[in-house]
Amino acid sequence: MYGSGAAPAAVEDQEAGLDVWGFLRRRKSFIIVLSMLGCGIGYMLFQRQIPIYRSSALAQVIHKNSDRQMAMLVTERDLTDASFEITSEGLLRPAIEKHRLNELLLLQGLSIDAAVMQIAGMILVKPLSSSKIVEIAVQGSRAEEIPLIANAVAEEYVDRQQENYKDASVELDAALTRQREGLHAELKAKEKEYNEFRERSGLMSDGKNPHRERQEAFLEKLGTLSLEETSLKAELKTLEEAERAGGSREAILMAIGKLSESSAIALGGVGAAIQPINEVDSERGIEERMIPLLLEQKELEAQHGKDHPKVTAMQRRIDFTRQLLQQFVDTKKKQAEQAPAKTSEAAPAPLDFIAVYLQSLRQQLQSIATERDALETQAAEAERLARALGNDENEDRSRRSEIDRLAKLFDAASTNVTERRVNVDMGGVKALILQPARHGSLIFPSLSKFLSMGAFLGGFIGLVLGYLVEVADKSFRKPEDVIREFGVPIVGHIPFFKEERLKGAAAGNKLDRTAVCVHLPRSRPAEAYRSVRTAICFSALGSSHRVIQISSPAAGDGKSTLALNLSISLAMSGKRTILIESDFRRPKVHKLTGVDNKRGVVDVLRGDSEVADAVQSTSVDSFFVMPCGSRPKNPAELLSRPEYEQLLEVLRQQYDYVIIDTPPVLAVTDPTSVAPRVDGVLIAMRLSRHTRDLGRRTLEQLRDVGATVSGIVINGVEESDGYGYGSYRYSDYQYYYKSYDYRYGKARGDYYSDDQNDSSDADITLKS
Repeated sequence: MYGSGAAPAAVEDQEAGLDVWGFLRRRKSFIIVLSMLGCGIGYMLFQRQIPIYRSSALAQVIHKNSDRQMAMLVTERDLTDASFEITSEGLLRPAIEKHRLNELLLLQGLSIDAAVMQIAGMILVKPLSSSKIVEIAVQGSRAEEIPLIANAVAEEYVDRQQENYKDASVELDAALTRQREGLHAELKAKEKEYNEFRERSGLMSDGKNPHRERQEAFLEKLGTLSLEETSLKAELKTLEEAERAGGSREAILMAIGKLSESSAIALGGVGAAIQPINEVDSERGIEERMIPLLLEQKELEAQHGKDHPKVTAMQRRIDFTRQLLQQFVDTKKKQAEQAPAKTSEAAPAPLDFIAVYLQSLRQQLQSIATERDALETQAAEAERLARALGNDENEDRSRRSEIDRLAKLFDAASTNVTERRVNVDMGGVKALILQPARHGSLIFPSLSKFLSMGAFLGGFIGLVLGYLVEVADKSFRKPEDVIREFGVPIVGHIPFFKEERLKGAAAGNKLDRTAVCVHLPRSRPAEAYRSVRTAICFSALGSSHRVIQISSPAAGDGKSTLALNLSISLAMSGKRTILIESDFRRPKVHKLTGVDNKRGVVDVLRGDSEVADAVQSTSVDSFFVMPCGSRPKNPAELLSRPEYEQLLEVLRQQYDYVIIDTPPVLAVTDPTSVAPRVDGVLIAMRLSRHTRDLGRRTLEQLRDVGATVSGIVINGVEESDGYGYGSYRYSDYQYYYKSYDYRYGKARGDYYSDDQNDSSDADITLKS
């Protein structure tokens, strides 16, 4: 709101987002017209198209063989190559020649190569099943000839499938036979070479290296001797230390027995015969003492076999023990023969068995050392000879492996040949035409597609043109745009009103039919005028805004109708209200209210009449009117005189509200003369593409004279007709108005005094 003498705050012109639904309502004519135009163009193009027909045949190909080699050779098993094979020259050329397709009108006059290319471009192949059925379709401009082409190609394809299987079967048999014969020949050659190698090599009949086995036997014996030598050395060391320590002989003998019991293999069971050895006096006693050792030997043979090293060691211990016992018996007999006879009470001297036992251990160690040296020499020689035959061993293994591999391959090839002969009667291919091609059906052009595409493209172009027009249109579309542009609040929106309803409203009343607050009080326009009254009475400045000027930027904005209905609505609310005519160039108040125009404002200003004589009552209680009266020749000067301001002060004292109807601001200078003398100016504005510029200029002129703008009333808002007090839409502003002839002229100050066309100047918009 502008204060008196104060400049308005700067308001930036912010671009609001596009209102899609509002844009479509405003520019729907572009879309509809261009869509219809696109449909027309689509129909014209449809008439110019060459018709294309389609005919198709169905071919079935079933491979009955279960041979995987055939499955690899016959790749058409899953129809993956059907499209390439059917459109290939190798299939189309014989089809053309066999069925004489070059005599058809579609191919007449073409060479065989050109005919092949022509048919290849007309064929469409589509597998309908992954392993059975394929569709062969032909498209062309002659509906009666394309079935002939489709059937010819389908028959040739079926024949080709059967021939391919036969050729693949013969090829597979020959390949398998050649493979088996080649493997057999190679196997025989390898076996011959291997036999020649065996004759000249030093290997055994089973391909083993004899020296390697001897070396392993020697090494095994060396290992056994090493274990035996270690055990004997440990026992010898223990006994020698016990003897040097001076221990009793009985303890040493017991130790020898325990050692023998703990290691029967190492000592050969000698300890078992130590305790009663002095009692052995014959061969029979020796054998009796050897029984435990012999039983242990049998047990080892049962566990490991006769040739096992443990059994051999046990046998050696048994021989040594028997020799030791035999030596003891012989010594005892010799001593008995040489010794003199003694009394029966005297006993023979015991034999020094410990020394004999120790000596036997040393002899065994020496024997083991000698045997070990010999075995090491023999093992080294065997290793040398085994290495000499190492290359022959490797070659033997390689040749045997190669022969085994060839033998397996030959067996597999023989099996394949056998299986192939078994499956030859079970295989085969079944190829036939399930459905021959018939008369072609039209597939192009489609009228619906052409019309829909034309409508779509036309609508799209219309949408683009509408958007361009929308962007170029500078008119207001939302209430926020008006407030943002002018910085003045909107106090009301006055909707359209239908002309036929206004015609029946003026009967029986002097008030003009545009006084809808009287004639149609329940209408939406009447409610809109009452909302303007409410905004004025209950605004922050309502109590001080009692003298209100009604004006507009240009002619035809509905300011006089607004002044009339606002005055009536104020009077109906109980406020004493007077409507003053201040448009001396084109007075209309007396016509709208139906009062006498003999005396009025001009007469009061000239002093020819009193205020009470110029004021006239109306049919509405508390509503008074002061018409123009005499028509002045100098209206601008008359409104600038002090008498006019004094008149306003007098009326302010007598009435609650004084409503002043003035000319448009941009038409003449009269409104700017009145504006500084009133409490507020109410601007009636009809939105159009010029409203932004006209409104800005109007507010600038009022600002220059220090006027207070109370608000803006938007006139001519489109409404949805309804019943009673139903709400009306603000989603979009569309304003239609006639050319109102105010006769103010194009230039400011033009004045026409004739009054013959006054009745045609209606401020309310009439919508037919």
